[in-house]
Amino acid sequence: MIRLVALAACGALLASSQSWAQTAAKPAATTAAPSAAQAVTPPVAKPDPIPVPDWLYPIPEDVLHPPKPPKEPPKPPKEPVKTAKDASKSAKDTAKVAETAPKPEAAKPVETPKPGETPKPGVPAKDAAKPDEGELLTVPDSTQKFTLARINDAFEAPDWHPESHGPMPDIVARGRKPKVMACAFCHTPTGQGRPENSALAGLPEAYIKEQLQDFRSGKRPALGPEKYAPTQAMHALSATLTDAEIDASAQYFSQQKLARRHYVIESINIPRAEEAAWVYKEVGGSEDLGDRLIEVAPDITRHEHRDDRMQYTAYVPPGSLFRGKLLATTGDKGKTQVCSTCHLAKLQGTDKIPPIAGRSPTYLLRQLLAFRNGERATEAAQQMIPTVEKLELDDMIALAAYVGSLYPPQ
Repeated sequence: MIRLVALAACGALLASSQSWAQTAAKPAATTAAPSAAQAVTPPVAKPDPIPVPDWLYPIPEDVLHPPKPPKEPPKPPKEPVKTAKDASKSAKDTAKVAETAPKPEAAKPVETPKPGETPKPGVPAKDAAKPDEGELLTVPDSTQKFTLARINDAFEAPDWHPESHGPMPDIVARGRKPKVMACAFCHTPTGQGRPENSALAGLPEAYIKEQLQDFRSGKRPALGPEKYAPTQAMHALSATLTDAEIDASAQYFSQQKLARRHYVIESINIPRAEEAAWVYKEVGGSEDLGDRLIEVAPDITRHEHRDDRMQYTAYVPPGSLFRGKLLATTGDKGKTQVCSTCHLAKLQGTDKIPPIAGRSPTYLLRQLLAFRNGERATEAAQQMIPTVEKLELDDMIALAAYVGSLYPPQ
């Protein structure tokens, strides 16, 4: 009897084990991992945009705050309507006054002095302060001479050093009226550019073409405030460029060599600077730099005359160069990507990736901020996201300072 009970118990235990095994096996069949189509990937949080500092886009005071037009002088009150009797009386009064008034002496003729003579009293002398519109101007290390009107002609770029480059295509030298200024007017005939725009010399031909096409299509928007004319003008004129003009300008500027035009100086206190001609000029005195990057034209006249050999000074906070080198060459423990990964060992770029060594620190900082804030969002620009997504403004200032201080690749 005991043996039968034991056998029954064993049978029940076996049945229970089989039932548990079957039950345990069912969820494994019904709770399989979701397919790729069903999988939900949590969105990657984008970093908050960094406010663009006003000092990065220097706008001249007369552009930022244009003078108000003068008010019209008040209109004289209307005279009352005179009757025929009033007119007759007025005519008699006028005749009586004319009879009693003293006779004026006849005016003596003004003698024009002969060359070399001292002007006599009453003879007007030539206004020496008035500028001569036909005066020929020049810049150091150039034999060329141009009038100020020619220098400011956006459709006939002043070429101070024609011996330093080959023949310029028409789109580079003269542009296309009325909407397309000469490329060389802003970027100079040798492609050196200026702090308010960009240096084109030595950029890969394919890269220049791609950027001009992106400007034309609107994929690459204008950076900076609406009143910052250099970037707004570039964006506007690009909309009408033809494929042939893009090809010609890209081929020409890719053959030019970038010279060293920017010297980076770390300083707490700098010469006082004010906005002028889309850059900064020294105006006397001193001021604290703070956390800014200020690029100054040591000779604002040479800057305004579009001298492509003048060298600019970029003031940056102390420690920027060391910090920038750490970020550029090591990534600083994952803070950013090593620049040479894409731009090669000397940051000389490739046939499609631009060289960045020795370019304007101001320009480099503007582009880093644009990448960081998603303003340059083309397919090629996506490669910069891992480089900038963790950077703060002081990091980007340091990177721009270090990379801009290097000698351009030759």
